Amino acid sequence: MNNMKIVDIFTTIVKIDSVSGNEQDMAIYIKNWLEKVGFKWKQDKLGSILAIEKGNDSPELLLSSHMDTVEPGNGINPIIKNDYIQSDGKTILGADNKSSISAIICAVEEYKEKNNKLPNIELLFSVKEETGGGLEFFPFEWVKSKVGLTFDYAKPFGKIVLSSPYIYNFKATFIGKSAHSSRPEEGVNSLSPAIKFMDKIKMGRFDKGETTINIGVVNSGIGINTVPNKTIVQGEIRSLNKNKFDVHIKELNKHVVDIKSKYPDVEIELKLDGYCSGYNHKEKDPFILKIISIYKKLSIETSFDKPTGISDANPLVNAGIQVVNLSDGVEDPHTTNEKISVKNLERLTEIVSTFLSDIG
Repeated sequence: MNNMKIVDIFTTIVKIDSVSGNEQDMAIYIKNWLEKVGFKWKQDKLGSILAIEKGNDSPELLLSSHMDTVEPGNGINPIIKNDYIQSDGKTILGADNKSSISAIICAVEEYKEKNNKLPNIELLFSVKEETGGGLEFFPFEWVKSKVGLTFDYAKPFGKIVLSSPYIYNFKATFIGKSAHSSRPEEGVNSLSPAIKFMDKIKMGRFDKGETTINIGVVNSGIGINTVPNKTIVQGEIRSLNKNKFDVHIKELNKHVVDIKSKYPDVEIELKLDGYCSGYNHKEKDPFILKIISIYKKLSIETSFDKPTGISDANPLVNAGIQVVNLSDGVEDPHTTNEKISVKNLERLTEIVSTFLSDIG
C-alpha cells in the first residue's frame, strides 16, 4: 500500500465542506472519481449516489459510506501531528465517515491496478446520515447486493455491531391560556401538566441496558410574570428490543391520556416522528462468520457490540439488505477533538482491500 496515497485522499476530501444537507461538492468529487475508475452511477432525488461496474448485474458486496458531517464542519483544516490526523481545533475532522470513503477509494484503485478490473461490488454514498432523512427515502430497488458493509462505528478495529435500536422522537405540546402572574386564576398554566407528564416518564438506561429514554428539550413561557400558555417537551425513545420499544410508545400515549383527564382545560398534542427501524444480526449468520474469518486473516480480534446509536445500516437492513456496521478506528467523533491515526487509516484501507480480494 502507498501510505501517502491514503493520507492524501483523506486530507483532500475532509477539506470539502459537506455538512448534512449540503453534500453537493462532496457528491461532485465522488461522481468524478466514479467516472474516472469506470463505475456507472445513479443519484436519487436527495443526493445519495449508488455506483456499480458497467454491465454488472450481480454484485457480491455493497460498501456504504455517508458523505455528510456534523457541525462545525465547514472550513476543516487537517493537521498531521504525532502520527495523528486532526483538525486545527476549530472544527470536527470529518473522519466520520470520510475515513471510510477514503479507504474505499484507495482500496478500489489498488484493486483495479493489480487486477486490471473493478471488484464485484456496489458503492453507496449517502446524504444526511447524521440528521436523518437521507437513506430512509432511497429507492432500494436499485441495490442488487444481498449483503454489505459500512464502517461507521468509532471504536478500535474488530468490533462488529450486532444490533441497533428502534428509535422514535416525541414532541408533547401543552396549550393553556396566558394571564398576568398577579391574576393566575384568569389563565391556564401549561407548565403544570407538562411537569406531571415528565414525572411519569422513566429516563435513562433500563430494560437490562436495551432501552434508553431521554427528554432533551423543554420550552415554556415568555416571561417570569406571565402564566405560560404553551409548553413543549421533546425527547426520544431507543430500544434494541422491538417488543419493549412498542410497550414504551404505548405508555407514552397512555401518559398523555392520563394527564388530559386531570387537566381538562389544557390542550395536549403528542407527535411521534423520526422513526428508525432497528435490527438484530445473528452471531452464527454465514455473513457474520465470513467477516470474522477475514479479520482472523488480518490478525484482528473480533467482538460483538450492541450500541444504542444508529447508522445507514438501519434503513438498509430494513430494506432487506444484510448490511453490517464495523468499527473504523476513529476517535472522539462529533467533537473538535476528533482524530484518526495514520496507522488506523492505513489499517482501514487494508481491511477494505482484504474484503475486495476475498470476493474477487
